[in-house]
Amino acid sequence: MPDELFTEIAALGRDRHSGASSLAARAMNLLLRAETEGLLVTAAAALCRAQPTMAPVWNASLAALADRERPGTLERFRVRLERAPAALERYAVGALVPDPARPVRLVTLSASGTVLATVRALTRHVTVHVSCGEGRPGHEGREMAAALAAAGAAVTLCTDAALGSGIDAADAVLVGADAVGAAAVLNKTGTRMLAAAAGSCGVPVYVIATGDKLAMPALWRHLSIRTGAPAEVWEDPPPGVQVVNPYFEATPLDLVTAVFTDSGVLGVDMVPAACAALETDPARRGLDELLRAFDARRTNPPS
Repeated sequence: MPDELFTEIAALGRDRHSGASSLAARAMNLLLRAETEGLLVTAAAALCRAQPTMAPVWNASLAALADRERPGTLERFRVRLERAPAALERYAVGALVPDPARPVRLVTLSASGTVLATVRALTRHVTVHVSCGEGRPGHEGREMAAALAAAGAAVTLCTDAALGSGIDAADAVLVGADAVGAAAVLNKTGTRMLAAAAGSCGVPVYVIATGDKLAMPALWRHLSIRTGAPAEVWEDPPPGVQVVNPYFEATPLDLVTAVFTDSGVLGVDMVPAACAALETDPARRGLDELLRAFDARRTNPPS
C-alpha cells in the first residue's frame, strides 16, 4: 500500500475524538482512492481494523466491495451518507418538539456529530437545554459542550458519573451510536448506565443514527470493542490493581425507547428487521472477503 494512503488510514485509526459519521466520510474518500490504485480490498481491511467498532466504516467498505458486481452501490451509499443528516434531523425535530412554547431538556454524553446537528436544528424551533457528560478519559464531551453552546443551546457540563443525578428533570436522553444491531447499540462507555438510569425515572432514551450505522447480523458478530491504554485512567496504579479502559460498550435495545434514523423513527421492535434487510448476498460476500484479508494479514504479517 502506498505510504501516504497507509499513513492516512493509520491516522484515522488513532482518531479518538471524531464521531462515526465523520470517520465514515473520511473512510469513503480513502476507499475511492484505493480503488483507483487497485488496492481496494487491502485498504478496506485496513480501515475496518483501524476502527473495528464503527459500523459506518465497515458498511462503506462493504459497499465499495459490492460495487464491483453491482455498479452504483458505492455511489448510492455516498449519496445517502450526504443526504442522511438533513432527513434524520427532520424526524428528530418532529419527535422532540411537541410544543414549541416549551423548552426541551436533553441529556447526552461524550461527543456525537449527529447529536450536535440535531440540537442545532432544534434550536431553530425551541429553547434547548442540554446536560452533557465530559467523556472521560479523553474528555471529548468538553468539546461537545462548547459546540452545543455555540449552536445555541444552554449547556451544563458535568462528570459522566453525575449525569444520572439530574436525569429526572430531562425530557429525553439523546445519544449517538457507533453501531446499531438487532439487539443492542454500541456507543461510548457510560451509555448503558445512563439509559438504565433514564428508564428508572421514566425518561425516554433515543438513539440517533443514520442508516449507515445499522449492522447486519453477520457483521455485528465481527464488530469489536476498542480499549484504550490503562494509563489514560491511572498512570501508576499500585500492585494488585488492574485498570481497564474500554472506550465503547453494548447497550441492550431493551433500555432504548426508539432509534431515530434518516428513514424514520424505528421502534426497537423494528430494528431487527431493518438490520436483517442489509444482509444481501453481495454484502455477505464482501464481508467474507474482508475476513479472509484479516486472516491473510495474521498469517503473513508485514516485515
